[in-house]
Amino acid sequence: MRKSLLVIALCTFSSLVFAAKTYNLTLVGPTKVGTVQLAKGSYTMYLDGDKAVFKDAHSKTVEVPVKLDNGAAKKFGYTSVESSQKDGTDAIKSIHLGGSTTTVEFGD
Repeated sequence: MRKSLLVIALCTFSSLVFAAKTYNLTLVGPTKVGTVQLAKGSYTMYLDGDKAVFKDAHSKTVEVPVKLDNGAAKKFGYTSVESSQKDGTDAIKSIHLGGSTTTVEFGD
Protein backbone atom coordinates (compact mmCIF):
# COMPACT_ATOMS: atom_id res chain seq x y z
CA MET A 1 0.00 0.00 0.00
CA ARG A 2 2.76 2.44 0.95
CA LYS A 3 4.74 1.66 -2.21
CA SER A 4 1.76 2.35 -4.46
CA LEU A 5 1.05 5.66 -2.70
CA LEU A 6 4.70 6.65 -3.10
CA VAL A 7 4.63 5.77 -6.81
CA ILE A 8 1.42 7.75 -7.34
CA ALA A 9 2.86 10.75 -5.48
CA LEU A 10 6.07 10.66 -7.55
CA CYS A 11 4.15 10.40 -10.83
CA THR A 12 1.91 13.30 -9.86
CA PHE A 13 4.87 15.45 -8.82
CA SER A 14 6.84 14.66 -11.98
CA SER A 15 3.87 15.54 -14.20
CA LEU A 16 3.60 18.91 -12.46
CA VAL A 17 7.31 19.61 -12.88
CA PHE A 18 7.36 18.82 -16.60
CA ALA A 19 4.01 20.37 -17.52
CA ALA A 20 4.44 23.39 -19.78
CA LYS A 21 2.44 26.53 -19.11
CA THR A 22 -0.05 27.02 -21.96
CA TYR A 23 -1.72 30.17 -23.21
CA ASN A 24 -5.00 30.30 -25.15
CA LEU A 25 -5.27 32.45 -28.26
CA THR A 26 -8.12 32.99 -30.69
CA LEU A 27 -7.32 34.24 -34.18
CA VAL A 28 -10.23 35.97 -35.93
CA GLY A 29 -8.68 35.58 -39.37
CA PRO A 30 -5.65 34.13 -41.14
CA THR A 31 -2.57 35.35 -39.26
CA LYS A 32 1.13 35.11 -39.95
CA VAL A 33 3.37 34.13 -37.04
CA GLY A 34 7.03 34.41 -37.99
CA THR A 35 7.15 32.68 -41.37
CA VAL A 36 4.11 30.44 -40.70
CA GLN A 37 0.53 31.20 -41.73
CA LEU A 38 -2.11 30.11 -39.18
CA ALA A 39 -5.78 29.75 -40.09
CA LYS A 40 -8.44 31.45 -38.01
CA GLY A 41 -9.50 29.57 -34.90
CA SER A 42 -8.52 28.76 -31.34
CA TYR A 43 -4.96 27.76 -30.44
CA THR A 44 -3.02 26.86 -27.34
CA MET A 45 0.55 28.06 -27.26
CA TYR A 46 3.45 26.98 -25.09
CA LEU A 47 7.17 27.60 -25.10
CA ASP A 48 9.68 24.87 -25.82
CA GLY A 49 13.14 26.42 -25.43
CA ASP A 50 13.55 29.03 -28.17
CA LYS A 51 10.37 27.96 -29.99
CA ALA A 52 6.69 28.74 -29.57
CA VAL A 53 4.47 25.75 -30.26
CA PHE A 54 0.93 26.45 -31.50
CA LYS A 55 -1.64 23.64 -31.26
CA ASP A 56 -5.03 23.93 -32.95
CA ALA A 57 -8.35 22.26 -32.08
CA HIS A 58 -7.40 19.22 -34.22
CA SER A 59 -4.11 18.74 -32.29
CA LYS A 60 -2.02 19.88 -35.27
CA THR A 61 1.11 21.61 -33.98
CA VAL A 62 3.34 24.25 -35.56
CA GLU A 63 6.70 25.38 -34.13
CA VAL A 64 7.95 28.92 -34.67
CA PRO A 65 11.36 30.25 -33.60
CA VAL A 66 11.11 33.13 -31.10
CA LYS A 67 13.16 35.56 -29.09
CA LEU A 68 12.25 35.83 -25.40
CA ASP A 69 12.46 39.14 -23.56
CA ASN A 70 12.13 38.91 -19.76
CA GLY A 71 12.79 42.60 -19.14
CA ALA A 72 9.32 43.84 -18.17
CA ALA A 73 9.29 45.80 -14.92
CA LYS A 74 6.26 43.92 -13.57
CA LYS A 75 4.18 40.88 -14.48
CA PHE A 76 1.61 41.22 -17.25
CA GLY A 77 -1.94 40.96 -15.90
CA TYR A 78 -3.18 39.02 -18.92
CA THR A 79 -1.94 37.57 -22.20
CA SER A 80 -2.03 40.11 -25.01
CA VAL A 81 -1.00 40.06 -28.66
CA GLU A 82 0.62 42.85 -30.66
CA SER A 83 0.00 42.55 -34.37
CA SER A 84 0.07 44.62 -37.53
CA GLN A 85 -1.11 44.43 -41.11
CA LYS A 86 1.61 43.31 -43.49
CA ASP A 87 0.94 42.71 -47.19
CA GLY A 88 -2.82 42.55 -46.50
CA THR A 89 -2.44 39.89 -43.79
CA ASP A 90 -2.38 40.18 -40.01
CA ALA A 91 1.06 39.41 -38.57
CA ILE A 92 1.80 38.85 -34.89
CA LYS A 93 4.82 40.85 -33.74
CA SER A 94 4.84 39.82 -30.08
CA ILE A 95 2.85 38.22 -27.29
CA HIS A 96 2.99 39.39 -23.65
CA LEU A 97 2.47 36.32 -21.45
CA GLY A 98 -0.02 36.88 -18.64
CA GLY A 99 1.28 36.17 -15.14
CA SER A 100 4.92 36.60 -16.21
CA THR A 101 7.38 39.29 -17.25
CA THR A 102 8.04 37.52 -20.57
CA THR A 103 7.41 38.90 -24.04
CA VAL A 104 7.64 36.47 -26.96
CA GLU A 105 8.95 38.22 -30.08
CA PHE A 106 8.49 36.80 -33.58
CA GLY A 107 10.90 37.59 -36.42
CA ASP A 108 10.15 37.58 -40.13
